[in-house]
Amino acid sequence: MNDEVVNTSSNRWVSLAGILGFIVAWVVCDFCRIHDSAWLVILFLGCVAGLMLLIGVCKYRNQYSSSNGLISAKSPYNRSRVSLKILGIVSTIVIIAFFYWLFPEYSKAIYYPVWHAFYYASVPLILLGVAYVIWVDCHMIEPEDAYYHTGLLVLGRWENLNWSLLKSHALGWLMKGFFLPFMLSSCAYRLANFNTYQLNFHSFGHLYFTLFNVLLTVDLVFGSIGYLLTLRITDSHIRSVDATWLGWFSALICYTPFSKITWGSYLKYEGPIQWTDWLEPYPVIFITWGFIILLLYAIYVWATISFGCRFSNLTHRGIITHGPYRYLKHPAYVSKCMAWWMVFIPFIAYDSWQGNLRACICLLLTCGLYILRAWTEERHLMKDPAYQKYAEWISKNGLFAPLSRQINLIVSKAVGKLTHEH
Repeated sequence: MNDEVVNTSSNRWVSLAGILGFIVAWVVCDFCRIHDSAWLVILFLGCVAGLMLLIGVCKYRNQYSSSNGLISAKSPYNRSRVSLKILGIVSTIVIIAFFYWLFPEYSKAIYYPVWHAFYYASVPLILLGVAYVIWVDCHMIEPEDAYYHTGLLVLGRWENLNWSLLKSHALGWLMKGFFLPFMLSSCAYRLANFNTYQLNFHSFGHLYFTLFNVLLTVDLVFGSIGYLLTLRITDSHIRSVDATWLGWFSALICYTPFSKITWGSYLKYEGPIQWTDWLEPYPVIFITWGFIILLLYAIYVWATISFGCRFSNLTHRGIITHGPYRYLKHPAYVSKCMAWWMVFIPFIAYDSWQGNLRACICLLLTCGLYILRAWTEERHLMKDPAYQKYAEWISKNGLFAPLSRQINLIVSKAVGKLTHEH
């Protein structure tokens, strides 16, 4: 692949370090018998993020990447500028916290472990945060960033504000504020049951359940870290945020609480008949079908892991070209949609053909929604020349490139024939 494209991707070894961190947390969790959901979140996210940070900063020197705006030369400490940045950060967090308090959604019990985890980790987070702001400010090429301008805004010093930076800052924190509680609460729920997942090769049904839940837990841990670590020293900071209503609509509608309306009331494709019930009388097909589902979800999780510290929706945080992204531009969406057809079997999920037809149409519309998400994401990323080169490379060398060439050839021949006849 083109070197200019490859160099913009997060290093695959950072992702592997995260997997090692997950295994370390798993061992510690099992040895210490930790059951508190909040402490489990801190343990797993701390181990995974810690090792990824260690490898990225110490071995690959991501803090001095050409794309994060930092240099090795240190500037003198500027107390007034740092104070403005800290004021901007604190003001932003206070506003987000106010809306968490205001909206009844975030008073539900499912979010308690999230608030407890932030409470337990608050002191080290504050100390590390202040040290991070000071260090980054001394190494920034352009130190008057969005937090600096937010501090000016709070103090009423509006004459020199960069409104473009403030808009991007607001959208970025709106994205984080929406997704973080959902991701962390889901992560806490999975981790609370993590020690109950025991491999049992005597029953494929039990093995399938265990591996399925482990995969989802890994996905949520890495996804949560992506939303937390929007840092320049890891080169995982936000370059830009999708500012279009269609991009936000197509993303938010797929997540709680909006998804409860989308799939609970309208696009409901899950029926009373489960694939396990359908195929249990046929052991060979049953096991094969289950392993294909696990493989598809493994590809989905592999895509999340490949982001390293950069996973998030609606933002550009660097172009990923390794892992499954070497073969597809949207491996997570493709594998997820394929898995849903096998998990929910909408074609026989009901006892009537009308119900099955309705379920198939609803799942087709759901997949169409993910196609829309993919299109809006590409439209946003295409502003980066690195993504343009990546997209061009995939179109020529990707998994579906031969099929695409054949389709284009057939279409061009058909169009040429019609043109000739007329």
